Amino acid sequence: MDTAFIILSLITVAGAVWAVTLRNLIHAVLSLVLFFFGIAGFFFYLNADFVGWVQILVYVGAVAILAIFAVMLTHNLTAEDEPGFFSLRWLTGMAIAATVGAVLWFAIRSNAAMSQTAPAGVASNVADIGRKMMTDWVVPFEVVSLLLTAAMIGAIVIAMEQISHRK
Repeated sequence: MDTAFIILSLITVAGAVWAVTLRNLIHAVLSLVLFFFGIAGFFFYLNADFVGWVQILVYVGAVAILAIFAVMLTHNLTAEDEPGFFSLRWLTGMAIAATVGAVLWFAIRSNAAMSQTAPAGVASNVADIGRKMMTDWVVPFEVVSLLLTAAMIGAIVIAMEQISHRK
């Protein structure tokens, strides 16, 4: 196995585990940044430089910084009142995660397309990605943009309701 792949895997898995398990929200968001950098490293490793830079710009540069600002603007930075490991809530979450994982594993294993090897293609450049996004993938692209817009409007409505209840 390649050493770079092992190092990237360790960085990515460590960042993901820390993001989920750390009690301090600032540390959890910084661990999420580490995870995002690990994913960007995988894109660079696969010679998808453009996607790697987009990962860094969008997720590390925008989403993670937004999460850090959101956490810093809240008053409760630690989750001390939450139940610990092996509580009913934790066991329920683990059972749901195991069920979803098992369903995904069986769906992937039973798919005939997963046993085929993809043909080697030409490395994509930015123009090819843009052309595909605006021709073949325009409908999913617009659906995702509408979904993100609805999520943003929902977050604003929830935040406004919380502000009005405080006054």
